[in-house]
Amino acid sequence: MKALIISQLLLVPAILISGTAENETKIKTTVEKVTVYLSNARLETSGSATLNSQTKTVVFTGLPTGIDENSIQVKANTALTIMSVSSRLNYLQPTEDKEYKLVLDSLEKFRLEKSKIDIRQGNFQEEIQMLQANRSIGGNNTGVSTAELAKMADFFRARFEEITFKNLELTEKEKEVQKQIIRLENQLNQIRNKGAKPSGEIVVQLTNATAVNTKFELSYVVNNCHWVPMYDIRVNDINSKAQITAKAAVYQNTGTDWKNVKLSLSTGNPSLPGNKPELNPWMLYLMNKNTPRPRARYKMEEANDEKAAGAYRRDADLAPAAALSEVTISANQKSITPASYTWVQTTSTNSIFEISIPYTIASDGKPNIVEIQEYNMEADYKYFSAPKLDKDAFLVAELKGWNHSELLPGDANIYFENNFVGKSYFDAGITDDTLSFALGRDNNIKVNRKMVKDFKEKVSISGNYIKQTRQFETEIKNTRKTEVKIRVEDQVPLTTNEELTIEKLDAEDARYEKDTGKLIWEITLKPGEIKKLKMGYSVRYPKSMIIQGF
Repeated sequence: MKALIISQLLLVPAILISGTAENETKIKTTVEKVTVYLSNARLETSGSATLNSQTKTVVFTGLPTGIDENSIQVKANTALTIMSVSSRLNYLQPTEDKEYKLVLDSLEKFRLEKSKIDIRQGNFQEEIQMLQANRSIGGNNTGVSTAELAKMADFFRARFEEITFKNLELTEKEKEVQKQIIRLENQLNQIRNKGAKPSGEIVVQLTNATAVNTKFELSYVVNNCHWVPMYDIRVNDINSKAQITAKAAVYQNTGTDWKNVKLSLSTGNPSLPGNKPELNPWMLYLMNKNTPRPRARYKMEEANDEKAAGAYRRDADLAPAAALSEVTISANQKSITPASYTWVQTTSTNSIFEISIPYTIASDGKPNIVEIQEYNMEADYKYFSAPKLDKDAFLVAELKGWNHSELLPGDANIYFENNFVGKSYFDAGITDDTLSFALGRDNNIKVNRKMVKDFKEKVSISGNYIKQTRQFETEIKNTRKTEVKIRVEDQVPLTTNEELTIEKLDAEDARYEKDTGKLIWEITLKPGEIKKLKMGYSVRYPKSMIIQGF
């Protein structure tokens, strides 16, 4: 009797699960469009199924796990009523672990290789036994000639030696294969211990469903994906334009691959609240001066984009949107790159880069580089040198009228004269109309700073003061074949005490900034030209004191 009760209790959950599954229509969806934001992404998918009047629940299966339930949107092309939408996790049908499958496939390959080695070694052992069993030649009463005996001895010796060496090779190979098997088995155990990852599902409750094929459009925001801006800046020479290629490193580890999707990159963040902020009353209070105060907290405010909402194409003469394989390029045309298929839509709050060619991005957490824009900008190239700190000259490019506010600041790879010169930071978020970035050191501009006069001149002023003078000469030589402009900076020390007086000496043609002590020369050098710049200063201080920082 007790066993009967237990068996009936065990049947109850099975009946409930079975009943629930029968009332659910499961639909697989295909990802068609992905908009990647700086911290997540919106996926637009579709799927279809034939419903009937009994259909009350539709479950979209095989989805990522990190779905923001508040972002889910569902549309249908038939006259049905959607009552509710929710998300859940399915542990009974986990997502496929690609790493596990890859390791398992490799393990099976090495196990098969070991089996083949074992078979060959077994065959050699059988042959050795056969040779040993047939070493006697001739009958009991029949002798053999010396020649026949030598011939058979040579045969057995050669064959035994061949089998032994081949068996030795197989033994060494078996050791290596066994090492790989052990490593893969350990790796497989590590992955297996992580446990299977569940798959995500979206559950939609319906009424008024009809017995027709219904197509659903499903969109939602998912975590574990983002994009990072990066740039390539190329300058062929100081007489050409600067070519800026804006790129994106797209990362995704959602658990599902994005195959041949229409990709967009947005500078916005859909996870931020969309409600307008409200100003609360701002109260001021008095407190004692000696009361310790906490450090001020600063927050960067986003600059308001004064552009009207609108869309524009980067270049009016670009080829129309099409698959790359369908585009032909004549000899005098500019080569087509993925950036040629990107449109920029700028609104008052963010920018969206829409790419018209399909992309496939695997769910592996690795960067996928996407070219999004190319700019050819007029640039003014100048050299900069501060020989007191560094004797090299640095080439700087200044882009005038910079107004591409849709781009974000990011790291940049710098190329000059087809050489990689280093990495820099591309500050595209500046509000000034001039964008400057360094192109690295140029050894063709020779800079040398030396002290030409260093002495202490003790002047008795009431017997209490010392005056010390220093003078420097900076030589700049242009070994390039073109004329260059260079900005040279040096400095005069500043005083922090009334009894310490400093006088600037010998700084012809230099602009002097009293607040900073900087001396600035803006000069132009012809090919092979040498210029010498002189500067100096005197310091007067009480002889009873010493100078720090001199």
